[in-house]
Amino acid sequence: GAADLMYINISGENEGMQQLLDEGTVQMLRARSDMGEGSPILAAVGQLQFDVVQSRLLNEYSAESTLEPLPYTIARWVTNGWEAVEKAEPLYNVFVAKDRWERPVLLFNNDWGLKNLMDKHPELELDPWAFAPDVE
Repeated sequence: GAADLMYINISGENEGMQQLLDEGTVQMLRARSDMGEGSPILAAVGQLQFDVVQSRLLNEYSAESTLEPLPYTIARWVTNGWEAVEKAEPLYNVFVAKDRWERPVLLFNNDWGLKNLMDKHPELELDPWAFAPDVE
């Protein structure tokens, strides 16, 4: 299914976002080169989850936030890691992101982009959603 992807800008305290991420309400991605200074990208299934995030940030943490849609609708986690991504590069019309555990996530504009990549690079193991790694 399609993921909804939005840049989020949060004013003030960021502890609320951490809490929502820990609960798994949404996933947070960043551009591959972003060391924490850019706007995070939120991945959610459906607009409703963004509404929930925004209202909880406001009501529980008094943090205003604005959302900015991205032109990507499909997110895929590369389960065989950065090495596989690097071997497949350059990737065209694909936004290379990472999740909060530094795992590679590829963002596509449409199904065609995803199918095209899978045809060209069958060695990439792509998953529509990744759960938090087991913390020992």
